[in-house]
Parts: sequence; C-alpha cells; structure tokens
Amino acid sequence: MEREKFSAHGDVQAHFLQERRILVIDLSGPFNLEFILKYQRVVGAERKKINVPCWASLVNVHGLALAPMEATLDAQLIVDEAVDSGLVATAVVLHEPEGLALQQKFWSKIYDGSTLPFQFFNRSSEACDWLGEKIVSEMRAKGVYRSKNVMR
Repeated sequence: MEREKFSAHGDVQAHFLQERRILVIDLSGPFNLEFILKYQRVVGAERKKINVPCWASLVNVHGLALAPMEATLDAQLIVDEAVDSGLVATAVVLHEPEGLALQQKFWSKIYDGSTLPFQFFNRSSEACDWLGEKIVSEMRAKGVYRSKNVMR
C-alpha cells in the first residue's frame, strides 16, 4: 500500500514474549485497507526486537475481524517477510463467535498462500502449547536446540 486515503479502522497491539519465543498480536476489527499500514508499523516495530532464529506468532482476533479482500495480498506479503525473519508457525484465536466461518475463510486466505503452518484455536493456552511444539521442532531441525539449552 502506498498511502492512507482514510484513517485506519481497527486496532492492533503487539508484544514479544522472549522466554516463550512468541509474538502476541491482539487485533480488534473490522479493518479497512489503511489498517494494514498501521499493522505494519506496530507489528513491524515489535518484530525488529526479535533476535532469535525461530519464533511463532499468536494472533488474538477480537470483534468481527475482517478486511476488504484486497488487503489479503498485503497481508500475505507481511507473512512472507515474517517467515524470512524466522517465523515458524502462527496460531489464530478467534474470540468472536459471530461470522466464525467467514473469519476462518478470510484468515485462511492470508496463510494458505505461504508455507507457514497455521491453525485456528478456541483458547490461547491451547494455541501457545501448539506453537511451543512447532518452535522446538523447528529449532531441532535447524540445529539450534540441544536438550534444555537453547542456542541463539
């Protein structure tokens, strides 16, 4: 996206849990195209702080978190950049039961275009457990995991 025509609709907050290697992203929708720029600023700033070879993201979606389908292309590019920087899996927790099938379709369209493993969950605790398994598996595959000692 080049520039904002309208103000961004939707909210985004992000923080990296260093000890768990999980970037937690909290979203509240609905979104518009301009929201993608806001997302890139907030999440991008947090991603720059990540200095580990393998990490995962937990996306907590609140409200009817949908955006125009044009936004999926920009979102797919964001996912590709994150994978290049060490993202190994994403768990999406849809906290809003309204329009659940439509939301899953929207989020699947973003992640289906990548090689990134992703899964939907009802609870953040289950999502974190799954992400932890994915991180350890990828760290072992890359040779940066030795028993209980994690190397950077």
